[in-house]
Amino acid sequence: MASPDERLTAKLEQLPIGDDAPMCSLLRTTLLTHAQHGSDITEPTVLGLLAITGVLEERLTRLEAIIQPATTT
Repeated sequence: MASPDERLTAKLEQLPIGDDAPMCSLLRTTLLTHAQHGSDITEPTVLGLLAITGVLEERLTRLEAIIQPATTT
C-alpha cells in the first residue's frame, strides 16, 4: 500500500498542465519537491496559488482595459 506522500506525488505528477502555464508548472514542481522530501506543502501551496492568482488578476485587468470601449465626454 502506498504512503500518503507517495499518493500525493503520483497525483501531482499526473496533473495535466499545458506548456503555456508556467506558474502552474512551477507550483507543481515546488509541491512535488516538498512531497518527495516529506515536507509540509501547505505554505508552498498557498504562496503558489497567490502568485498564480496575482498573475491572472493582472492579465484580466489588462484585458478589461483593452476590451472596454473608450468613453467619450
